[in-house]
Amino acid sequence: MSDIGLAEKQLELQMQGKEWRALDKALVTFFREQQQLEPALALLIGQCSFALAQGHLCLPLKSMSQHSQQEWLVLMALYPDLFELSENRNQPFVYANTALYMRRYFSYQQQIALYLQHSSQRSQQLRQAINPALLKNLLDPLFPVSATKSAEPDWQRLSCAIAASSSFSVITGGPGTGKTTTVVKLLLVLQQLQQQQGATPLTIQLAAPTGKAAVRLRSSIRTTLDKLPASAEMKSQVPTDVSTLHKLLGARAQSRQFKQNVFEPLALDLLVVDEASMLDVELMAALLSALPAHARLILLGDKDQLASVEAGALMAELCQWAEQGHYLAETAAWLNQLSAAAIPTDLISDTGKALEQQIGMLRVSHRFDPQSGIAKLAHAVNAGHSAEVDAICRADYADLQYLEATDFKQLKQFVLTGKAKAEQKETAGFSFYLNTVAQGPALDASELVIDLWAQQVLADFSAFQLLCAVRQGPMGVEQVNLSVEKMLHQAGLIQQSRQQSNQHSSHWYAGRPVMVTQNDYALGLMNGDVGICLLRPYQGKWMLAVAFASEDSSKTVRWVLPSRLQQVETAYAITVHKSQGSEFRHAVLVLPDNFSPVLSRELIYTGITRAAKLFSLICGKAELLAKAVELKVQRHGAVRL
Repeated sequence: MSDIGLAEKQLELQMQGKEWRALDKALVTFFREQQQLEPALALLIGQCSFALAQGHLCLPLKSMSQHSQQEWLVLMALYPDLFELSENRNQPFVYANTALYMRRYFSYQQQIALYLQHSSQRSQQLRQAINPALLKNLLDPLFPVSATKSAEPDWQRLSCAIAASSSFSVITGGPGTGKTTTVVKLLLVLQQLQQQQGATPLTIQLAAPTGKAAVRLRSSIRTTLDKLPASAEMKSQVPTDVSTLHKLLGARAQSRQFKQNVFEPLALDLLVVDEASMLDVELMAALLSALPAHARLILLGDKDQLASVEAGALMAELCQWAEQGHYLAETAAWLNQLSAAAIPTDLISDTGKALEQQIGMLRVSHRFDPQSGIAKLAHAVNAGHSAEVDAICRADYADLQYLEATDFKQLKQFVLTGKAKAEQKETAGFSFYLNTVAQGPALDASELVIDLWAQQVLADFSAFQLLCAVRQGPMGVEQVNLSVEKMLHQAGLIQQSRQQSNQHSSHWYAGRPVMVTQNDYALGLMNGDVGICLLRPYQGKWMLAVAFASEDSSKTVRWVLPSRLQQVETAYAITVHKSQGSEFRHAVLVLPDNFSPVLSRELIYTGITRAAKLFSLICGKAELLAKAVELKVQRHGAVRL
């Protein structure tokens, strides 16, 4: 069969098959009608659109085997209004770096890359202007040197120094390594530098991608500030309110545009963004557009977590050399002036790029004992050692449980109590928070008492969370939620019934946890926000209302009527993606009974590190876990040029 015939056949299969989205097919149909496209180019456009759905910024042409690079260029040159090869005339597709981009995503990539280049130049100037002795004096009270000097540097201290001398910086580290502690101390240092220079205090904003992450960051910052050796006046210059990025930028309903942009920039001198692994390139580009030219930007996050749901793997790409350091000799010499221990020589490289000098990695976890099951399992997963992962899962660790199950219905007792075996000490299953729900306030209780009860329910709900890798199937989110509701109903812990019209929908009932699945700007609720439906007193009567954690520091919780929540789903089980930015006392990862393309090393690691005290893994097939651990996500595109 000729190349043309082969392309026509492949295009026909994709247009009739289930792999491409409806959007991909519509795009191909549109351009074929408008441009009379060659079948091979129509296939190329469809695959480029489909690549975005897989998280890639572009489609490498080497993945399209019908033609050589040169043949693709010859074909694209026949349609100069459609493909940009050299002259920029705002064509919808761009060929660059031997890959095909949709124009919008190529522009995002270029915008971020240019920002990184300019930030490196500004950072070099900042570092030269800072007196190391002055900075050391400010760091010493916040990062006291141990009496028994360690051979290992204080990475929190050095990451703080790196960020203090950079216009753009990244602080990365796993759970419990102290990212929040480090950034709070950093903000105190920067405000003290302003004071010593006779300048006005910096205007600082704190943000996170989701409401859950924002509430959690706010709580962590307040707790950390209370413990630090600084004056009340200086502490007052460190903000504790945290906004979602969409709220900060002024998201517009039914639009990709934001109120804050290059023409209406944010009124700030410094922006800190937590959980930056959730940032996709489109949101990052919007953020950079709204950032004033003089402002600093600090990203916090775990480079090893799942990449954003949308296209790009920003955090992983920015931190691709963080483990190895790649500090230039002059950077190491500058940092050594501020440290009691020298930078290890294996972290110094003469091939380090400018961006590596702006990245600090926290390397010691204070949450997990290095010998704990969770710590060992997370490390083995990150290293891709599947045999070691299997051995750790099956070993006897107090903070790990491994359950072999291919049918979630087998796990009723586990769902209720959180314990896998009869002889194990009882942990927090769903009965824990539902007991708090049942102990509700009296009909004549005050608003404060009602709100404090709701706040406790929300806190108790975070004691136990089921995390699924997939949405469909016997071990997917949808079926697991149905199974859990049935188990809890049979145990008398909830009262619920099915709508006759849709067996997958639940009536509202006291205790029902829900997750918002679509941004609701009218209500101020963002995709991923979790609330609990409660029977609460209101004007002498009982009514159902959903309690959400409040971003407003002056309020304990916020209440929303169920009738106003149109885009929510039951959340006993949520996807691992939706769990990012959250922490649960007991996190339970449920793997499907068959392999899925979403399974990866990053997904397993993210699930494990949602656990604060106890992690349980439900997996019926050991070979499936091994395959997931060995599969590292690779996304095409490059924001580092």
